[in-house]
Amino acid sequence: MRLAIIGQGRMGQVLRQVAEQKGHAVVAQAARPTPHFWADLTAEVVLDFSHASQVPEIVRVCLAKGLPLVTGTTGWASQGPALQELARTYPRARWLWSSNFSRGILLLKLLLERLAAFWSQLPDWQAALVEVHHAHKKDAPSGTAYELQKYFPPLSDISSLRVGEVIGEHQVWLSASGEEVLIIHRAHHRTIFAEGALWAAQWICQQTHFVGPWEAAFLS
Repeated sequence: MRLAIIGQGRMGQVLRQVAEQKGHAVVAQAARPTPHFWADLTAEVVLDFSHASQVPEIVRVCLAKGLPLVTGTTGWASQGPALQELARTYPRARWLWSSNFSRGILLLKLLLERLAAFWSQLPDWQAALVEVHHAHKKDAPSGTAYELQKYFPPLSDISSLRVGEVIGEHQVWLSASGEEVLIIHRAHHRTIFAEGALWAAQWICQQTHFVGPWEAAFLS
């Protein structure tokens, strides 16, 4: 694939490294795209890991140009409904997004979605979520924790820990008298998020139309 990456922070750098290792061509990369960036773009797909303030404009430009877009930037949820409504006015819009492109988290959501359908049969069980991230992470609970709660509403108790340089860990505790089940997802390095984003980019390039979260594409 010919990729354009928006974002030159830690994630943008890892994404470029992983993409090139896999044989993809990064034809453009910018922290903040200019009109010149868009005018000369030869990419097949755009991956955005920049800043929430840039998301609306990036979405609008990609829609107008017919460019597939993968959004990994977070913090723009308040503008989501308006942008999705706009996207659906384009008959060939191809845009997906996620707060976490780990394929392991995708599997965890699938497990929790199936478990939610059965949970009413276990009235004496309780569910809780513990999430751990590095000390520099500002939001608590994490966006992923809230996403997991959507797939499994019984996770009403969320505990957050910020310590050291932990990339990310989410623990789902299911407990009853005399027994418990613990499901853990650990991110050992940031390359897993880049690999997931590239996987999503390949998928969206093969579609003629899709507007929605990454999870909806694979869990529906």
